[in-house]
Amino acid sequence: MNLPVPVVSAARIHTALLGGAVFAVDRSVAIQLTNAVPWWPRAARTLHEQGLRMAAHLVARGFDQVLDLGCGLPSPSGPLVHEIAAARYPGATGARTVYVDRDIHAHAARRIGLVCQPGSDGSDAVLADITATEDLLEHPAVQGLNWRRPIAVLLHDVLPWLSDDAATHLMAVLRHRLAPGSIISSTHLLSAPHPYATAPLVQHHRKAGIGLWPRHLPAITALTGTWPTYIHSGPGRLPVCTLLTRSPGPGRFARPAFWPFPAARGREHRPLRQPCAMHQPRQTTPRPLPTAKDTQ
Repeated sequence: MNLPVPVVSAARIHTALLGGAVFAVDRSVAIQLTNAVPWWPRAARTLHEQGLRMAAHLVARGFDQVLDLGCGLPSPSGPLVHEIAAARYPGATGARTVYVDRDIHAHAARRIGLVCQPGSDGSDAVLADITATEDLLEHPAVQGLNWRRPIAVLLHDVLPWLSDDAATHLMAVLRHRLAPGSIISSTHLLSAPHPYATAPLVQHHRKAGIGLWPRHLPAITALTGTWPTYIHSGPGRLPVCTLLTRSPGPGRFARPAFWPFPAARGREHRPLRQPCAMHQPRQTTPRPLPTAKDTQ
């Protein structure tokens, strides 16, 4: 597989915003973004922290299989996903985490981390483009997961970097392939006006050759189809949100206890939208995988 190596990488810029070491060109773009959009570093950290907390929540709820799509570079601080899983399910057969990213530097760093850091037994890293979803799911490392059992799929700060067609297709394939009881955890950048306007952020990323697609909540929740979904906004008025989407099936689908209800958040922490179940599951027969024409 020959994936292009971008001169500037969204994954490396994200790491720079978190305080990690990256190439000078990526750090330069991160500085430009911070100067143009001062709230963006705090939003990036919030997305990162919410993603880690959700990974820990899912592992604690019994998920011992984690597929981290668009994983990016390892966090410069805090635990890694496979370490979180291994702490809960120790041993070579206790838990399995598969990291996937198309950035060669992110992939290399993940491979090195799995060799040098604890909790890597049974885990792997795959160099692949998640928009080629059908091919990705046939990769031997991904097939090493038990697809007849529930899997926790992480899409943390991933969907905003995909076009509408690519995001729709990715989510449709995952919903078709995942076993009942599986979870898709995602974080997303919301379209917002002043003082958290996302238009300048989009423009500065595009100048660097990087596509960015903030979305309104109806467009984000449409990606989940008919799957039951809880949604939670970020702290304060930051235009970010976290979604927890579950495959319809038996068992209770609970709202995470650490997501405070709006009444408990105080005047300065009103959510952009009240956390609630956005969709109710419908009893339907399995549908065939949508074609490219259907997802357009």
